[in-house]
Amino acid sequence: MRVSNYCKNLTISCTVVLTIILSVSACGGHPNAADVPDTVTSAIVDLSSVDMEIMQAQEILKRQCMRTKGFDVPIDYTVITVPQSYVDVGGVFRSREEAETVGYSTQTADLQGRSVALDSYVDALSDSERNRYEQEEGDLDTGGCAAQAYTVLLESPENTRAVFDTFDDVIREQSFSAIEDADVQSAVMDEYVPCMKKAGYNVRGLPGGELAGKKFGRYRKWNEPPNDEEKAMAVQDYQCQADANLMQRINNALERNAGTWMVANEAMLLERHEKLQQARERANQVISGKLSYEVRD
Repeated sequence: MRVSNYCKNLTISCTVVLTIILSVSACGGHPNAADVPDTVTSAIVDLSSVDMEIMQAQEILKRQCMRTKGFDVPIDYTVITVPQSYVDVGGVFRSREEAETVGYSTQTADLQGRSVALDSYVDALSDSERNRYEQEEGDLDTGGCAAQAYTVLLESPENTRAVFDTFDDVIREQSFSAIEDADVQSAVMDEYVPCMKKAGYNVRGLPGGELAGKKFGRYRKWNEPPNDEEKAMAVQDYQCQADANLMQRINNALERNAGTWMVANEAMLLERHEKLQQARERANQVISGKLSYEVRD
């Protein structure tokens, strides 16, 4: 999947990509099972759901670049808080802290507010300046500020494509999604769901955000933290997932389903993961103001 197609701008469309539950037709058996090193599995997990901090930093760098082209675009350095998917399974909290601080933002927050300031700025441009804006912005394929911003984080367009293509690579190599694995389904339906119901949350499966959306509605503004009621549900959600050992069972399903490919491409995946880790460090520097489009390593 091309970066330019789904993450050109840091909007809800990018968030949806990072949280969507994929449904892939299932096949019997596990012909691709292999003994996969933990380092490779961890790399796949990280590469399949690239941090929102990286996407935020790319947007900041892009706008800094646009300012050098004469456009006084607004720049927001506020840290973004949205849930990420886990491999190709949405609704999994990676930590208690994520549950408490992020909650079910894609179901309970008005995510459209993020781009209002930029949209207002672009809408106020003349037709000729808007055309120049679009040309200067560009994308990963055509160049321009979008591609240059990714290059600051990942060193080259080729590295950027490789890292972002990992998600599609994994999906292509799997015969079915991790959520469809029998052991993962057993963890969800036989352990997670009863745990949540016992706590008073009548979920039908993953993700619990479906119930959260019905219970709370879109009551909070973009990037506003969850209230105590939503926070309590999210923390309970995380605890029930942990009690069901859900993340490990998803990892095991991934290894059963795409293990042969993972082992065969170990060096490539670890190299991509190293690039991702470097991009994370640079992204945090960008967000904190220590690294910018004009002041780089």
